[in-house]
Amino acid sequence: MKRTGLILVVQSILCVLLALLLIAAVIGIYRDGAAARAEDPLARIFTPELAAERLRPIAPLFFAVLGLTAVGLILRIKDEKGLGPVQGGRTENSARGGKIVRTVLLIAAIVLIIAGLFNAGARDVFSKAVRICTECVGLG
Repeated sequence: MKRTGLILVVQSILCVLLALLLIAAVIGIYRDGAAARAEDPLARIFTPELAAERLRPIAPLFFAVLGLTAVGLILRIKDEKGLGPVQGGRTENSARGGKIVRTVLLIAAIVLIIAGLFNAGARDVFSKAVRICTECVGLG
């Protein structure tokens, strides 16, 4: 296996691992918040400190992925077997793959929006927006 191929494989594995760890951290933050909200509905549970505490162990992996991506960009590493430019439109495989990715992202967005609504996230965002607006106008 060529060096460029090895870098691409390692980068892909690290990106998937990073995504899984971030998902696990978000689910952990949500569970802790839901448990705390059940005890005290008015408690401020989603704080930057809590997010930093959960994300701190993942930071080295994040910077490793970022560094590997930078190395790939600097060395102009690309997948030789990937699809090249298509003249006149998409190929059948790329169009189908694009639809699958868009569908998965849409479903994930809908699930996260619903989770935010059940967690009273919209109320928190609205109250912060009102505070920012009143401070900007000079009322607060």
